[in-house]
Amino acid sequence: MVKHMDGSSKQLLKDCQVEIDDIKRWIAENKFHSNTRYLTAYAVVKASGTIEYVLKQMIFDRLSKGTSEETNNFLSKSIVEASYNPSTGQIIRILQKINSEWKERFELTIRSTKEKGQLNSLVELRNNFAHGSPITASINDVNTYFNAGIVILERLWNILNPNE
Repeated sequence: MVKHMDGSSKQLLKDCQVEIDDIKRWIAENKFHSNTRYLTAYAVVKASGTIEYVLKQMIFDRLSKGTSEETNNFLSKSIVEASYNPSTGQIIRILQKINSEWKERFELTIRSTKEKGQLNSLVELRNNFAHGSPITASINDVNTYFNAGIVILERLWNILNPNE
């Protein structure tokens, strides 16, 4: 599943995958139960939120290496505590503010990939749900979108940490 990244990011992603797998199993055994839609909605929020958290932590960790406490505080408030969706467009905007070379490399690594669209679909599902729309995807779709997000995060990790 996760090839690169630090231990805590890997663990968060693995834990989320275990939860999604448990939900998939339950739904497969209870297809017509009324809780199916709630569990699918929960999986959307959990998957998107986990990707968002890992994304923010990756960027924070890369930028905060060897910096002062004040700089760490600023980065924490500006990145980790900021509220934004982990769409590929948002990632590109963040990278542009930090390092235009990172942005260019990231755009090249995700251009024309199915994962780009799948991650954006996950974010769109979360946004729609947050604004009162029902989840229109299956738990299998959510799982696919989550795994696409992991691929995107791994590509970003490689750009942020080329020597690791």
